[in-house]
Amino acid sequence: MSGKQEKLYHKLPYPLKVAGLNLKALINYRKRFSKDFHFFLNEYNNLWFEELEVIKKYQKEQLKNLLLECYCYSKWYKTKFDEAGVSKGDIELNPFSVLERLPLLQKSERKEFVDEIMNQNKDRKTEAIGFTSGTSGSPTKDYLDAESIHRSFALWKRFHTTIGIKETVKQIRFSGRLIVNPKTTKPPFWIYNFFERQLFMSSYHLKEKNLPDYVKKIKHFKPKLIDGYPSSIYVIAKYINTNNIRLNFKPKAIAVTAETLYDYQRLEIEIAFGCQVFNQYASSEGSPFITECTSGNLHINLDSGFFEFINMKGSPAKPGEFAQLVVTSFRNLKTPLIRYNIGDTVLLPEHDSICPCGCKMPLVEKITGREDDILWTEEKGFVGRMDTAYKGLEGIVKSQIIQNTPKDFVINNIVNSKYSQMIEKKLIHNLKERLGDQTNFKINIVEEIPLGANGKFDAVKRNFKLN
Repeated sequence: MSGKQEKLYHKLPYPLKVAGLNLKALINYRKRFSKDFHFFLNEYNNLWFEELEVIKKYQKEQLKNLLLECYCYSKWYKTKFDEAGVSKGDIELNPFSVLERLPLLQKSERKEFVDEIMNQNKDRKTEAIGFTSGTSGSPTKDYLDAESIHRSFALWKRFHTTIGIKETVKQIRFSGRLIVNPKTTKPPFWIYNFFERQLFMSSYHLKEKNLPDYVKKIKHFKPKLIDGYPSSIYVIAKYINTNNIRLNFKPKAIAVTAETLYDYQRLEIEIAFGCQVFNQYASSEGSPFITECTSGNLHINLDSGFFEFINMKGSPAKPGEFAQLVVTSFRNLKTPLIRYNIGDTVLLPEHDSICPCGCKMPLVEKITGREDDILWTEEKGFVGRMDTAYKGLEGIVKSQIIQNTPKDFVINNIVNSKYSQMIEKKLIHNLKERLGDQTNFKINIVEEIPLGANGKFDAVKRNFKLN
């Protein structure tokens, strides 16, 4: 929605909001779930348990087609091909070798030169234009054609299929959509999408006084699937567990995305809802997928694109290292991503292993978030996950770590009656164990921690660049 449309939407009475959202949902439903969507879904479902050689052959063919189309129809990439001395014949012969010769696409370039990057193939009519806010909050334009829409939703649905959600079930979604005016103080904090049996719940109203209304609605709705931001679902789960609330239903699965999933969040959510949490990595810009399977492992979806893993020194990452992602995607063919430095990171496994779920696609150990989410100190180097510092500490409802210099940190805590000076001392002790004795911590007790771009919660932020 544009700014004017959003203002108008929030002024509407609730019944008209429901009507407006469902009109938009109907339009989207018809765009997303055509016969082409089902063709791609069948293709992706068949590839999930295929032999690795078959999947890699498919990946090579998709990469060749992507590079050829960009060579012919993208002004930006044609220039890059010419500068690298790449011909059509080179692409046909060995697309992976060609890929290595191309420069990285930076976020600033993706934002500023999107019209030059765009695929101008006349057969790829623009069906939708989206805007992704990113962590900076500055919007990036995203052109989509029909095939890009169908492939993206087929991959998303394939993920649901692999975790046991094979049909359209009643589901709840927490995302960055402003479906309810942020200034609203009374329920409903949700709107129902009839066409996809989906209850959109606001991520912007999860205050303590509103949580009983959320839980009451969830118990009445009885979703089979809950998906969206882990930070939002965690707030609900924490309230359920703290107040010993017993639910009258059990979802089949909970699928989280768009934020780093921390171990303490997973545990709290699984206790509250009594089902497995599944993690997923993708992006609204159209990056390839990494999805968690029923065995709890994270699979690189080779049929959705090609990942390169670069360590913090700029070299190819080794097993067991944190790695920045450079992505080449087969999802967005209208605004192509080739060697895109997306700024997200993963932890690579120390050893290759075969997953017992039956999928042969390779694994990553953890999805660790954006590069800016990884902290760095002189004593400890790179520190990727800080959730263990809070283990066993009662009284801290929500916490945010902000690193301003290699030695200086600000900790913003929302606390309850169980919080004490002893808990605070233990937290500082835990933080120093992980970040080093020479670090300094300023603890702020706050009423609220503002959400970041697109309604996401930034649990960790580093406010300086590393050389």
